[in-house]
Amino acid sequence: MPEWPNGMGLGPIGLVPTQVRILSSAILNKMTILICSDRDGTINLDDNYYLGSQENWQELVQFLPGVIKGIKLLNQIIETHFYILTNQPGVALATPNMSLLTRGRMNEVNRYIIEQLRLQGAHVDGYFACPFVDQAYIKRKEKPVYAEYFHPNHPDMKPNIGMIRKAAQDLKMKLEDIDFKFMIGDRASDIEMGLNASCISIYIASIKSKELNDTSKIKKMKKQYQKRVFIVNDFYHATKLIRNYVFFGSIPK
Repeated sequence: MPEWPNGMGLGPIGLVPTQVRILSSAILNKMTILICSDRDGTINLDDNYYLGSQENWQELVQFLPGVIKGIKLLNQIIETHFYILTNQPGVALATPNMSLLTRGRMNEVNRYIIEQLRLQGAHVDGYFACPFVDQAYIKRKEKPVYAEYFHPNHPDMKPNIGMIRKAAQDLKMKLEDIDFKFMIGDRASDIEMGLNASCISIYIASIKSKELNDTSKIKKMKKQYQKRVFIVNDFYHATKLIRNYVFFGSIPK
């Protein structure tokens, strides 16, 4: 992580808040900030359905509390780039009830969500989605999958960092050269992916993560990585944490 000059991590002595913002903005002009977020359960409601597998899937898109406000806050930070990264294993399921959730529909859903956010003033730079599944997923679901979407360990499957690397490549940068990196998500795999990519990882509990007991896993990760794993109540609080970290080099308690 880059260091702030002249003790800026604690706030420049003798500067009023307006001067702090001006000085911080001047420094941020030379930095790149990559913020990645999971989709289902983090951006939009995930009530145990594969979004896009229904005829009326657009009616099911419901943004979670703090998402619009939070993305708008991120959009105000200079040199900040926001991407949605999502595992979409439903594409791989070869069952009649999943026939509508093709790879094309998966992309359509992502584009629709980004457009709906844009219409409400929240800008997203792009998305990357992974439709592949491994043997562990097949064993857990006990359902047939299309052979083309089976992969023992696809680089884009969370917690692998392929999709984060793609976001960096979209910015024409190497992941290792990005100054600030953050990952927001509701699953242990999101937080683990962030850690694997040297990100600050921020966890927001969801319906599914509570059902799967992911919170206890995250608490264990937090004990091990106290300065890199954080737990917040909603998306807006995640973005406030990011803002404070970027501008002041500290995490609010």
